Amino acid sequence: MTDYTPSNHKAINQVHRQKDHARYDAEAINAILNNNMLAHVGFTLPPGTADEDDWPLVMPMCYGRIEDTIYIHGFVSGRMMKALTSDNPPKVCITVTQIDALIVAMSPFHNSFNYYSAVIFGHGRLVTDPTEKSDALEVITNQPFRHADRWNDSRLPNKIDLQSTKVIAVKIEKASAKHRLGGVNDDLKETKDEELCKKYYSGVVPVKMVYGEPEASNYNQAPVPAYLNSEYLNKERVMYDANVKKE
Repeated sequence: MTDYTPSNHKAINQVHRQKDHARYDAEAINAILNNNMLAHVGFTLPPGTADEDDWPLVMPMCYGRIEDTIYIHGFVSGRMMKALTSDNPPKVCITVTQIDALIVAMSPFHNSFNYYSAVIFGHGRLVTDPTEKSDALEVITNQPFRHADRWNDSRLPNKIDLQSTKVIAVKIEKASAKHRLGGVNDDLKETKDEELCKKYYSGVVPVKMVYGEPEASNYNQAPVPAYLNSEYLNKERVMYDANVKKE
């Protein structure tokens, strides 16, 4: 399986803080990508695109993954689509984060989250092959439904839909995953201070994304698909074993 371990400490995907929480293997990266549905895509505009094109842009996007390539899509004339399909496409940074708990410490400097996050680096490529474009749109469509086959349970795109939509492929060139698990880490001395412990709460507040029951549109006449039932959508997310250190 692909490994993205940095070649040196200056590599763009090198984790510098809490290195023991980092992973660079595809198993960890893919688990985070597979279990979430919103990415933040960072890029810069090509020179001359805007009045102030030196500002970095970060945009929330739905996505899909096939092997080591992430796909995003958008309206054909959208700024991101134009930027990532220019003659000299800018570098792209994609992040995906999953928050699992609030860590509430006695000191605000020890507050934290339990989380999994992936940071991915690559270059944009316009997808022109019709088969690849169709496959990419399928995985993007299915991603929010826990990978259920919503694509083939929909009115498939027509010619106008496809002509008005661009698909961008970003091959994962460099990447890192990072996680935090566990409880509160207040200073040991303060945890033995009875007065502080009585005065200021400390603990963990679990955070979960929960799907509700479907609410049909006013023109719907179709039955609710099984994959939209909350029991299916709220099934446990299978992440990588954060206690196993991949070398």
